[in-house]
Amino acid sequence: METNKLLAAILVAGIIAMMSGFISKELTPTQHLKKDAFAIAVPKQATTAAAAPKLLPFKDYMAKADANRGKQTAQVCGACHIFTKGGGNGIGPNLFGVVGSKLADVPGFAFSDAIKAKGGTWTAERLNTWLTDPQKFIPGTKMTFAGLPDPQDRADVIKYLQSLK
Repeated sequence: METNKLLAAILVAGIIAMMSGFISKELTPTQHLKKDAFAIAVPKQATTAAAAPKLLPFKDYMAKADANRGKQTAQVCGACHIFTKGGGNGIGPNLFGVVGSKLADVPGFAFSDAIKAKGGTWTAERLNTWLTDPQKFIPGTKMTFAGLPDPQDRADVIKYLQSLK
């Protein structure tokens, strides 16, 4: 009997909630707009893809790279990395002297198996590919950074990293 009372109370509460919704909708009628309140501009030929800007060879970006701009851009990296000689590791490895060093070769840092298996050295071109999209360059890496989309920003950061010697 108690279960029936409980179920009846829940059913009555649901019916009251539903009816109050119907009543409030009838008491406050709304009129549909005759035209959109905010017009959304749609290009006439939306099917035509916009032409992507022409990218220069990476060496041209490196020729214009500025270490001071790179230091500013690299501040976002500072959340996880250290840039000082003899400094410890952060969430990520210390990046002092990384350009020209072997991949996964920072003492005291536990690199993922994926980056250990990649092998090779950190050249400017490799760092460019890495900084574009770390997960794409080395699938399975622990680094979750989405990357730097602007090639000049990447070149500036690499120039800054090259200056750390």
